[in-house]
Amino acid sequence: MRSLEGRLHLGLGISLVLLIGAAWWLGHEALHHTADAFVISRLEHDAEGLLGALSVSSDGTPQIGAERLTPVYDQPYSGHYFVISVAGGGRLRSRSLWDEDLQPPTLAAGRTAVWRTPGPTEQRLLAWVGGYRVDGRDLVVAVAEDLSPLSGALMGFERLFALMAVVGLALILLIQRLVVHRTFTRLESVYRDIERLERGKTVYLTEDGPTEILPLVRKLNRLLLRFDQRLERSRTAAGNLAHGIKGPLSMLRQQLRDPGLNIAPAHREALLDQIERLYRIAERQLKRARLAGAGGAGVNFEAAEELPTLARLLTQIHAPKPVDIQLDDRTQGPLELDREDMLELLGNLLDNACKWARSRVCFELGIEHGCLILCIEDDGPGCSEEALAAITGRGVRLDEEVSGHGLGLSIVKEIVDSYQGRIGFARSARLGGLRAEVELPLG
Repeated sequence: MRSLEGRLHLGLGISLVLLIGAAWWLGHEALHHTADAFVISRLEHDAEGLLGALSVSSDGTPQIGAERLTPVYDQPYSGHYFVISVAGGGRLRSRSLWDEDLQPPTLAAGRTAVWRTPGPTEQRLLAWVGGYRVDGRDLVVAVAEDLSPLSGALMGFERLFALMAVVGLALILLIQRLVVHRTFTRLESVYRDIERLERGKTVYLTEDGPTEILPLVRKLNRLLLRFDQRLERSRTAAGNLAHGIKGPLSMLRQQLRDPGLNIAPAHREALLDQIERLYRIAERQLKRARLAGAGGAGVNFEAAEELPTLARLLTQIHAPKPVDIQLDDRTQGPLELDREDMLELLGNLLDNACKWARSRVCFELGIEHGCLILCIEDDGPGCSEEALAAITGRGVRLDEEVSGHGLGLSIVKEIVDSYQGRIGFARSARLGGLRAEVELPLG
């Protein structure tokens, strides 16, 4: 069992069962011991009464006057019996024994004993026996009483106690369950913050929770803050690096294009080609840094807030060419997709469309069957069938060097694959240029 709440319920339930079981057993033993002590005390008093009324004849025969006997000893099988046995003499039995007899042990004067023995009509007898010396003769007085009526009353009480114990146990378990559940509900604020953190609605966990988990929550918050700081530093460093190398690359490009530079044309073209590749990589990193900084804060992507800002940014990047970016957003509220991933994916696709568009780019965004559908079209020259086959073929890496498809398509493909989505390219039937369609599962 991995649930803490379940373990608490099980542990407390077993503890309560053992506790109440032990209390019932101790109560049972104490009750029966008290009842036996009460009966033995009464038997001892009866024996003293019999001894006071006893007389022994010269031949050793014990005698007690009928008028001095309690009537219960004359009623057959009344449950109260006595036997008086004189050493070397006769025996005297109560009439209540009828044709039954008791066999008490032989005891010296001053000794007593208690024993249990079956009696007439399957009675359960508790007997007390004591040794005495009367008129120079040793004798034994045994008095017994049937415990069946008392045991029946005790059993009824024990059943009532057991029923009350079971009902009490059920109530205690219910109260315990409510208390434990109410205690764990204090963790719901942390659960809600974890869900909000996953959906991008918060960047830290609340510390309004039980004291026991507060150190863990604080450590998680420090860890989240440290990760966020490291990510921000990494993005800033990448942008600074890209910005820093653009100047030297521009200078190298100008010097290589200088006709006065004495260098073979083939070497000049090779070096220019490599510098252009480095320049495009730096440009891509700068675009990624600008896209990451656009829009509001948050982890999840909310199209209504991010897309207008992204469109303005791309319009400025591609100025002075006039590009009309038409947005058709049919989503509502934030989407459970990482904001930075979506900004990079949309930024690269829209940047590629704006680069090759003559004047118009259409972007549609909607949700169908639990998936986010993106469609970006431009009115540019489009792609040949061979180029479309190259960029949509299975196992082909999309990189910046594929002719006619701009920068960043490899990043787009990696992001789509990370969400187990699908991407496709075709000629736009509406605008005549390239049509890119992306399908990303939500949740």
